[in-house]
Amino acid sequence: MISDCMKLIACCALVLMIASCSSVNLPKPRAYSADITELLSGRAILGREVTDTELPNIDLFAITPEMEAFAKSAVRRGDDYFEKVKALHVALLTSAESGGYGMVYSAYITEPPITTFQQRHANCLSFTLLYVALARSVGLNAKVNEVEIPPTWDMRNRKDMVFLRHVNVKVPLLGEITNILRRDDVVIDLEMHRYRANYRQHEISDTLATAQFYSNRAMEYLDAGNFTDAFLSLRKSISLNNQQSYVWSNLGVLYGRKKLLRESELAYLHALELNPEDLTVMNNLSSHYRQAGNKAQALKFARLAQRYRESNPFYKYNLALSAFEQKEYQQALQLVLQAVDREKNDVRFYELAATLYEKLEQPAKVLQMQKKIKKIKGE
Repeated sequence: MISDCMKLIACCALVLMIASCSSVNLPKPRAYSADITELLSGRAILGREVTDTELPNIDLFAITPEMEAFAKSAVRRGDDYFEKVKALHVALLTSAESGGYGMVYSAYITEPPITTFQQRHANCLSFTLLYVALARSVGLNAKVNEVEIPPTWDMRNRKDMVFLRHVNVKVPLLGEITNILRRDDVVIDLEMHRYRANYRQHEISDTLATAQFYSNRAMEYLDAGNFTDAFLSLRKSISLNNQQSYVWSNLGVLYGRKKLLRESELAYLHALELNPEDLTVMNNLSSHYRQAGNKAQALKFARLAQRYRESNPFYKYNLALSAFEQKEYQQALQLVLQAVDREKNDVRFYELAATLYEKLEQPAKVLQMQKKIKKIKGE
């Protein structure tokens, strides 16, 4: 995911963004409240109404005795509260060869702490939940922290693009122990070298973190073609917090995949009501109306999103691929270099650039791209 360890929140053909949509007049369907209730019933997806007992119910802060023993062993290495916070972090991320647990980053796998601990790989949300659960078991006051990173995208395959958000852990220090001189909160991140303290950030409740967990899981189920569990997970997320526009947008994506265009539109419009400045929803609506054959509405929302296409490197990369397939190599090169300029750590961009330089018979540039590829891969 990628310039940071991010949290997956949306999945659609192209996730583009606009600065503000508050001036847009949105069409509101008749019997709006009843329609929203119907969206959550499950009938259009499953053919029947879903009951609350069918929804997933995972204790996201549960740990095993083995995990508690690991946490206790780790914090014994710390002489004070701050050092214990740090020691648990180090114990989780240090490689097994160096005596640590060896957690590694994996972008699109969102699991509860017990599974994450067993599998030893995590995205930022999975790692955050794991650290918080372990920390609390040994008396550390760890909280989930949402970080407002710059707009960041990634592409899961040639079809789907995702807009990414980020969470990490915050452990307040002030007042925890009187002899601690440090006054700042401690931030624990899966990739600390990428974390920037100047990003706006705020603590979120366990309930909201759980809602985000189920939204992530839903998109992973959807990617695997599992519509039933995708819907149940989104319904669970909304039952925990129904004010998150991106979750309703994800519900729109789900209905769109099932070719239920009216339901998809309802979900997107409701998402935009909750947050008129949700840029991903605007792009999803443009894509939706294009698929539905409503050219006027598609153009309206596309124009609103147009200037943010320029900030999306994966959009540029997709255009470059299309140009490459048409054997328009010079145009493809220009586009992929624009993508590189905005995202310098995606090996796919350099691989395409190397291929294009080869087609254009520029061997020195091919070699330059190959060196960058090796550097990114750590070879």
